Amino acid sequence: MPYPLAYRWFIHKGLTDWEPWYFCDTQASLQQAPDLTRNAFAARAFAKETGADFEVYLFARRQDREDFAFFVVRDGVIEDKVITVHLSFADTLELRSRLSYEHVTRSFSEWVAEVALADALEWMSEDDLQD
Repeated sequence: MPYPLAYRWFIHKGLTDWEPWYFCDTQASLQQAPDLTRNAFAARAFAKETGADFEVYLFARRQDREDFAFFVVRDGVIEDKVITVHLSFADTLELRSRLSYEHVTRSFSEWVAEVALADALEWMSEDDLQD
């Protein structure tokens, strides 16, 4: 399958809105071959700002700022390796050293626990439970 299992499982179960994060794919889009050009604006900014030696596929965005979560793409294959980055869209390298494939070790499941759920916990309030 072209997408990591855990990602497909979360979308299949409807677990796609982790306020402030939301997933870019839907069940319908997962039935298609991945369109690596769909969010080219973010992928281009990622490449320029990180100098990464790999491509990426945007799968989630944070709604309140320019934070993006990408899967690593290697030889046209979406891997279960996730990188989260704040993009400035400054069109210049933003890191002290270029990001390499070997530095990306977080899986999608780890990203959900360490980033998405942690951010959701910060956003939770009693007001969210009011109808």
